[in-house]
Amino acid sequence: MEQDHWQVKKLLKRIVLSATYRQRSETNQATIQKDPYNRWLSHGPRVRLSAEQIRDQALACSGLLSRKLYGPSVMPPQPDKIWQSPYSGESWIVSQGEDRYRRGIYTYWKRTAPYPSMTTFDAPSREFCQSRRITTNTPLQALVTLNDPVYLEAAQSLAQTMQKRGKTPAQQLRAGYQMLTFQPIEQPKLTVLLGIYRDALATFKTTPADMDSLLVYSRRKSPELAALTISANVLLNLDKVVTKE
Repeated sequence: MEQDHWQVKKLLKRIVLSATYRQRSETNQATIQKDPYNRWLSHGPRVRLSAEQIRDQALACSGLLSRKLYGPSVMPPQPDKIWQSPYSGESWIVSQGEDRYRRGIYTYWKRTAPYPSMTTFDAPSREFCQSRRITTNTPLQALVTLNDPVYLEAAQSLAQTMQKRGKTPAQQLRAGYQMLTFQPIEQPKLTVLLGIYRDALATFKTTPADMDSLLVYSRRKSPELAALTISANVLLNLDKVVTKE
């Protein structure tokens, strides 16, 4: 009240930039003994991102997220034949241009047919007041981030950025991991990702037609881009990417 004059944005900015808030969630034996329940905020919390945050982060990391503010709700891509209104005859018309990549807060919401990927990540249906969301981790959530059109497009855009930041697959994968986690990748993890890339590359070279169902949003298609898109999709699904630590 005295310092920020009731300006909540200033208060939130001070909180998120404070040393206490920016602590890692990792602990040691000494910290656990002195502050087992974290009452003194000796370490940061470890929580999974919310439904809107996971989608927005995928778009932001891939360079697709729109910075546009305000305006009417939008209809981003979603799987076919999910949103139906038998009584009114309304249909889900995917927004075009920049509106396609607006933040989750602007997504058109209908209580009888909410946006499917967000409900899978515990977003409330808004049929009643909910002061706090539950947090779960189900196989359906992994299926969303691996197959939903929003995440596939984000993976393809991320792969294109990774191609520009490295000449070899190893360099490209290092760049992608750094972009998503702000940490250098360890060699064992890089070896696994390279194995995924090489397997996918061999598959797409053998059956080039498989690229058509993956690289839907790209004019230029190549086995290398398709394999890197698969790798980027794996990166977007890492626990470190969807969890705040």
